[in-house]
Amino acid sequence: GIFEKFVSLIKRILSEIITDQIIFDGKSCILCRDVNNHEIDRVEGSSLANSKKLTGSTNPVWFVGPAVLSIYNFGGEQGFLPKARAEELSKKASEAASRGEVYSLNYEEVNRDMEAILKVAPGAFELFWRSQPSSNRQQSEVIVRASYAVSQPTLRECLRCFAATTLMDTNSVYNALIEGERESSIRLMPKIAIYDWQHLFLVKQYLLSFSELGQTGECPIERLIYQGRPVEPSEFINRLPEIGVISDQCTEMVWRNDVLDQASILANAASAQSFEAMIGPILMSRQLFVGLQERALVFIDEQVRAGREVSMPLAAQAFGMEASTLRRRLAQEGVKFSEILQDYRRKEAMRLLSHGFSVKAVSKKLGYAEASSFQHAFKIWYDAPPKRFYRSAAR
Repeated sequence: GIFEKFVSLIKRILSEIITDQIIFDGKSCILCRDVNNHEIDRVEGSSLANSKKLTGSTNPVWFVGPAVLSIYNFGGEQGFLPKARAEELSKKASEAASRGEVYSLNYEEVNRDMEAILKVAPGAFELFWRSQPSSNRQQSEVIVRASYAVSQPTLRECLRCFAATTLMDTNSVYNALIEGERESSIRLMPKIAIYDWQHLFLVKQYLLSFSELGQTGECPIERLIYQGRPVEPSEFINRLPEIGVISDQCTEMVWRNDVLDQASILANAASAQSFEAMIGPILMSRQLFVGLQERALVFIDEQVRAGREVSMPLAAQAFGMEASTLRRRLAQEGVKFSEILQDYRRKEAMRLLSHGFSVKAVSKKLGYAEASSFQHAFKIWYDAPPKRFYRSAAR
């Protein structure tokens, strides 16, 4: 039947992941995330040139595997890019895999190709996510493009896989599943400024494809934070990317827990176990593109969201090393622990204000002893008081 056919297709895609190859059948496009490296933010449509950026030694890349190859293949099939481009990438990725190497593209190269597509067809994302056959409401055909994790038991577990497999696509963003009592969300936090089309691609995926995975056929987004600011999710159905616009602010989608806890119509324990076994070695091989500052960022995020203290000695203890060793190793990567913490606080502050948390509450959540210290830092980051953005979010 249809279900068995697409479970078989999912297994085939998973089997290709281990060698970073893909069959160009137009049915295996997968989640794509974001990369770039510029010096400005976009908040409420304006550039904040004085906002500080954490760059360190991060060399942002896209890993050429199923996600990237499927997008390039789509561009070639639609005539937006030369077909030879996708064929070239597939060949090089296969050759690298045979040598036990990781094949990647730098962020500018990928952006050049994606903007080439979007300049010809600004609505390419809608076409990308909707281009699967849909006769007789064959939901499965759309879902195959949605993620690596469609075989997980629930939509929540699917989101957890999205966050855990960031390195399937790029080393330039940090994703986290944030779970609350009534709502949960997936938050994309760029480590560096990335293009608008990359934020939008992620949102379009959930708006156009993710809901098809649930038994109800519906998975409405309750709230959407886009590049740091609250927006109406329904307005993004037809939104087009803004070429050249960049931001390192968070993009986040929020769902009710009862929506995320519905079963996946493609839940399959055997496929899920195969996914876990095959994806692990690939993620491990790409850890070299991350470095210790990624571990520091994850530590900071987990501590802050749990309401626990954050400090370099505590991070060093968690990593099983002396504070002096952590300081030295971060210096080798071109960054300080305090810089990672401040960069995190800058982005997280805007996200929390956009959810309607008061200035005092945000200050406490981010670990400031006094609200005045947070307000001072915020004014340096954004050349505006935090109350301005809280009021904007609260309206």
